[in-house]
Amino acid sequence: MNDIRDIKRTINQDIVKKIFSKKDNAIEFLQLYGYELKRLKKLSPKDLFNEIVRIWDYEDAREKIRSLFKQKPKFINGLKGEETISVLIEEWRSLNLGNIKWPFSQGQFDAFVQSLNSENTSRDLKDIKVKEAAVRYRRIKELNTERNDFLETLVFLKNENIIPTLSHNRGVDFFIDGISYDQKVARSPTNEFKKDLGENWKKIAIEKPELVASYLYRFQDEGRFGASPRLLIVYLDEEITPLKIQKIIQNTSLDKPLEITFDFNHKNMGIQTYKTEAFVILLYND
Repeated sequence: MNDIRDIKRTINQDIVKKIFSKKDNAIEFLQLYGYELKRLKKLSPKDLFNEIVRIWDYEDAREKIRSLFKQKPKFINGLKGEETISVLIEEWRSLNLGNIKWPFSQGQFDAFVQSLNSENTSRDLKDIKVKEAAVRYRRIKELNTERNDFLETLVFLKNENIIPTLSHNRGVDFFIDGISYDQKVARSPTNEFKKDLGENWKKIAIEKPELVASYLYRFQDEGRFGASPRLLIVYLDEEITPLKIQKIIQNTSLDKPLEITFDFNHKNMGIQTYKTEAFVILLYND
């Protein structure tokens, strides 16, 4: 069910590369085993990753990787994420950029510009709209990165059995009990979920988190489609304090993932059915 095997049993160079990402990270890890820095610097990234594969011991590696992660900008930024996010939101408002939402989905810039070109307005006005959308896109991407790091740090601190990736790595954020998971943060369980479930959608979401996961997989953007296991952090309410978020994450079990089945309507392949696993953390006010 997972496209990356259980690293408690075995590991390969591709998985090591996802965890360490860069040569420097691999060198720091191997130094913890007594390797000489001078020798390590002469090795290629491939040789370094192969050496990690050779000596891999899950329990020992887990402790060492966690200690290294606590020294990385990804973790340090996550610890001060609450403050950084507040600054970014205040800047957004001061620039009068409107509601905090994507101006267009990733991979849809061409369609966005084509739609603008079809409008019966001046070229100058169209240019202004493109520039504003580009600024909003960059800023919301920055905001989401900070928010994701903040939430990922809270998850990391909650569970000693989590191995994080040491740099930002698309597709894998951490390994929970040896299995890889990609963290995704959603501002709602999707508009389709709310429409289909009606006025009791929030109550149903809390009772059936697997249904929330199914909708998020089903209605994801095709340009970023994926069916691999995910840790889904989903806002059911818009305004939630960082203290409340910390409490919710601390009280959420990450012992056993939910089994998820969903259909996805691909543009070229039509409807395909997928099976995967997911953890779901729902953020809401009591």
